[in-house]
Amino acid sequence: MPVKMTLTKGKVPVKIYTEEIESSALEQLDNISQLPFIHHHVAAMPDVHTGIGATIGAVIPTKGAIIPAAVGVDIGCFVGETKIPLLDGTQLTLQELVERGGEHWVYAIDSQGQITGAKAIAKLTRNNAPLMKVILDNDEEIICTPDHQFMLRNGQWGEAKDLHPKTSLMPFYSRLEIEPNLHRYNHQVKSVEPLEQRQDVYCLTVPEYGNFALSAGVFVHNCGMNATRLSLTASELPDTLKRVRLAIEEAVPVGFDMHKSIQAQNSTIKNLNSGLEKIIEQHPTIAKMLKKIHKTWTQQLGSLGGGNHFIELCLDENQNVWVMLHSGSRGIGNTIGRYFIDLAKKDMEQHLIQLPDRNLAYFSEGAKHFDDYVEAVHWAQEYALSNRREMMRLILEALHRELPPFTVTKEAINCHHNYVAIEEHFGEQVFLTRKGAIRAGEGELGIIPGSMGAKSYIVQGKGNPESFSSCAHGAGRRMSRTEAKRRFNKNDMALQTQGVECRKDKGVIDEIPGAYKSIDAVMENQNDLVEIVHTLKQVVCVKG
Repeated sequence: MPVKMTLTKGKVPVKIYTEEIESSALEQLDNISQLPFIHHHVAAMPDVHTGIGATIGAVIPTKGAIIPAAVGVDIGCFVGETKIPLLDGTQLTLQELVERGGEHWVYAIDSQGQITGAKAIAKLTRNNAPLMKVILDNDEEIICTPDHQFMLRNGQWGEAKDLHPKTSLMPFYSRLEIEPNLHRYNHQVKSVEPLEQRQDVYCLTVPEYGNFALSAGVFVHNCGMNATRLSLTASELPDTLKRVRLAIEEAVPVGFDMHKSIQAQNSTIKNLNSGLEKIIEQHPTIAKMLKKIHKTWTQQLGSLGGGNHFIELCLDENQNVWVMLHSGSRGIGNTIGRYFIDLAKKDMEQHLIQLPDRNLAYFSEGAKHFDDYVEAVHWAQEYALSNRREMMRLILEALHRELPPFTVTKEAINCHHNYVAIEEHFGEQVFLTRKGAIRAGEGELGIIPGSMGAKSYIVQGKGNPESFSSCAHGAGRRMSRTEAKRRFNKNDMALQTQGVECRKDKGVIDEIPGAYKSIDAVMENQNDLVEIVHTLKQVVCVKG
């Protein structure tokens, strides 16, 4: 469906893809449209609803500034000259791939460790980024941002800044058939050194696998969230799924709970700790805002949290079993976000800048706090990624104990919904913030989950320019949590979640399906933005 409503009171229009929107959300969108650095227009997705400062479901293009309350983080990667091998036997630089646009077939590694072909989209990810050089034992040089992740030989991940001589990387033998002796190359780090210059950097989005090969001969990471398909079908599931739910809840702490001890690998903890220590050194107040900060972030790694976060077992239209996961950066990410929102407010007061809403306080590009914010929230995004990866590992281990033998047959989704990226829209390069929205570029895959008792969708984007190649990230709330608790009871929860193995007690009443918009209506309102690839129905849902 096309745009349903347009607001015209601000400096730019606001284009809204639904008529179901509360007055407070309309007011927030109007406030955003009055900021002086908004580019062209603001888009509001069909699941739009009131948030803190910036509306959830808003897509906000800005020039020269980022609004922390809109939850922004940029993912840096490689310089434009970095070469990528393509399936047709050619190789192009990342910058050339961006200039060509569209999808490109690259090499990736699947969940079984096998090299496969995958569709990818190239994009500019950050201007003027810090760089370092990684030299391999085949004398190939890779210039990237210090935080970009490389696949290690054991299948784990390590950031560029944490690599060291003789670190073994996952090899990609692009010329193996021609020169078999290359087995001794393309797998080990020779040296790592920081560079003084800064440069624009690029990356590939590889929705199905989350990694891709460089011509230099190694595999690297792209950031995202996975929905995983298993080799099981509905007929292989037990008649009652309560034991399955309880096994997941035992393996993955939910709500305010965390692990009793550190569960993640030492390398993951070490990599994250080094980045956090730098942030705390620059902004020591962050350490005072979270009780027992080091114990908390390490033992929350691999835990779900509460609110709208979930773990689900779903069936698609072919009765295949999927595991779907939605979570974030837990207490440490929340702390970092609150700290920088407050810092932005203080900056606005210091410079006597008047805003329509204090929560729309922003950092201007080039200011010290801007760079610190990008670095800190990038760390939080990496933490969220590690958190989901650790949870998926724990979930699959639990399922292996309760279900017949299975394998992972597809990891399908790269899907952030609170972030900012540098993209080109309507003739300008902008910081595009998606708050509670996902990228839906042409051919890109995404997840759009419904509520606990509804359907969810795997979708493919249409690249609609009016939505800035974006779409809804879920059903979207139709009422507050307080209102849901007042209006509904346990009997309502049991009725609305029939056929789903889940908690049905008063502790999750605020997540009752009736508190959310109809996912069918949301999907109808964005049929100009995405097409449905798979329709999933929950059979198990774990909530905090």
